[in-house]
Amino acid sequence: MAYDPARDPMRGLAASLSSPTRLMSRVTPSDSDELPAYAKALWVFVPEEVSGGVATVRITPVGADDAIRIDVRALPGLQPLPPCQVRRVWATGTSAGIDIYALFDR
Repeated sequence: MAYDPARDPMRGLAASLSSPTRLMSRVTPSDSDELPAYAKALWVFVPEEVSGGVATVRITPVGADDAIRIDVRALPGLQPLPPCQVRRVWATGTSAGIDIYALFDR
């Protein structure tokens, strides 16, 4: 079924970090590729058995230099990472066995 704007009560709202996302995709961390579209935010699911239940997601924010890498910690369960637009999720430094989701507006 194609997108129907008549059924979309959010179509006229301005996109912001706090607005509901319009698109979401699963992220595969990469040391060589940026995200196909910069994410307005990331969510992560950390199983309790991963790294003792504490995971690391290594990111580069949209406005940061290429050399900048930020390690964000995540506890067990599904949760948003701190509000930050992200252009890369690094494979090196990101815990294995976690699920990462990118939120987009376009």
